[in-house]
Amino acid sequence: MDREKIKSIISALPEEPGTYIMKDNRSLPIYIGKASSIKKRVSSYFNKRKSDIKTRMLVKNIEDIEFIVTDTEIEALILENNLIKKHKPKFNIRLKDDKKFPYIAISINEKFPRIIFTRELVRDGKRYFGPYTDAKAARNIVSMISNTFRIRTCGNKIPFKKGERPCINYQMKRCSAPCTETIKNKEYWFLVKNAIRFLEGNIDPLLEDLEKLMNKYSQKMEYEEAARIRDIIFDIQKISISQKVDVPIGMDNDYIGIVINRGEAVLVLFEFRKGVLLGRKISIFENVEYTEPEDIIRSFIVEHYANNEVPQKIITQYKISDRDIIESYLTEKSARKTSILLPLSSEDKSVMNMIRKNIDIISAERAAHNNNSTAEGLEKLQNILKLNDFPEIIECFDISNIQGKQAVASMVSFKNGKPDKDNYRRYRIRAYSSANDPGMIHEVVSRRLQYLINEDKELPGLIVIDGGKPQLSRALEAASNFNLNINIISIAKKFEEIFFDLKTPPMKLPPSSPALKIIRRIRDEAHRFALAYHKKIRGKEMIGSVIDNIPNIGEKSRISLIKHFKSVKNISNAQIDELKEAEGIGEKSARIIFNFFHRRD
Repeated sequence: MDREKIKSIISALPEEPGTYIMKDNRSLPIYIGKASSIKKRVSSYFNKRKSDIKTRMLVKNIEDIEFIVTDTEIEALILENNLIKKHKPKFNIRLKDDKKFPYIAISINEKFPRIIFTRELVRDGKRYFGPYTDAKAARNIVSMISNTFRIRTCGNKIPFKKGERPCINYQMKRCSAPCTETIKNKEYWFLVKNAIRFLEGNIDPLLEDLEKLMNKYSQKMEYEEAARIRDIIFDIQKISISQKVDVPIGMDNDYIGIVINRGEAVLVLFEFRKGVLLGRKISIFENVEYTEPEDIIRSFIVEHYANNEVPQKIITQYKISDRDIIESYLTEKSARKTSILLPLSSEDKSVMNMIRKNIDIISAERAAHNNNSTAEGLEKLQNILKLNDFPEIIECFDISNIQGKQAVASMVSFKNGKPDKDNYRRYRIRAYSSANDPGMIHEVVSRRLQYLINEDKELPGLIVIDGGKPQLSRALEAASNFNLNINIISIAKKFEEIFFDLKTPPMKLPPSSPALKIIRRIRDEAHRFALAYHKKIRGKEMIGSVIDNIPNIGEKSRISLIKHFKSVKNISNAQIDELKEAEGIGEKSARIIFNFFHRRD
């Protein structure tokens, strides 16, 4: 988007709160955000000095911006969440589908509900609890509830035909056999509601009601029924004791912790109701390479509590932005004061340590799963590219420059699908002073291959070039100059087309392809590495260019200023006495430097 179009769009934006929708050249939403002032927030994206890597990548793809004005920031917050769920923009973080985790469901949409172990979360009228990461534990809970509350687990039609007999669960006293009408609907629903209260964590009121019922049966001298209720009480007490942890008694608290690793975030929520740990909920977020953990927690809170009970306190691992707005939204929704806090007490920190241990285990499980996925992706990549050998080492090259100026290149190396950071390399472009990405690719690929040959190092099984056919052509030329037969491909950013050679039409793999995911991961890492280096070089040269213009200040003094103050802004804001703190800067030099920047202001 050119500057004139940017100015035109920003000038038309309102100062009111609302939601903004950034679109690409196909008019598809690529980022959705909310703001107290739409104009101020959108304008900030085009401030190059303050922008991070993710923002610069986003801005490059923006072709149009739409907005929806709301009356309040809370309305904007809710609208933002709804629009993100609808459009799934690629620059917003995404909550992965966690259907692979098991749930416990109670079919309250049936006359005689069942308790079910399931891995599918469907809006079908059932009441779901979970997810659980331990399938065995979830099955044990189902078995325990069936045994304790005598709720059916089968899907048999009710009632049975005349003459049919109940199954073995009834004989084992694990089911009250509503199929044979041996229990009335009202009595059965009493058991179901108590099972739900147990799963919700409302243990104390449940025990009080059961004790009243037990005494009632005892007074009527129905001792068999009283003994059955007594056994239920004992079972619940035994289970609930193991669930209690050291948190304020009677409090409804949620605890949220998170870890980001390799472009994926694992978030764990612990739910405490009446001081009892109900269980944990796990959420996996992707597309989080350049996202701060507090932003993910913020997004999770808005989405999760839109459809779930809001507690009195939410204790989070990180301080989140818009806390006041989100607290107001949750308080209004739950009709009771809700606070979002950091873990300050020893009890809160203890729970957070528990969460961290859980996250470590979950991350290890996912790492093992991802390793299998990576191996599958590499195998498919070998088949698609028709490589003779397994691509154990893959190297990817990317160029970063502004119209050819301060051009740099990056080379990242992956071994068996994992980053091999010891072999990452950065290059300053030597041969070109103006924009020429294909030529720059030729230069850095040549330099890399020359180094590998000279040092007798192992050659990569595959080279990936970030670019299209022109970049691929120059990379192939570089390899041919050394008489090397190396597999080289390029991937174009716009449509993610993969070029195998100069004659064959490019291939477009489906987004779900494990092979494409491998190539994307390597390409994105090369792009990140190049941008970081380019930013570092650009910052140093900008500092040098300003300081070089200060009269009568030598090279040693300039170096001393940079080391001491780190940035031009810090130097320009320093007083004379502060400037003298830099090594080798005396009274006279300090006054010259101060006067130089003072006049510029």
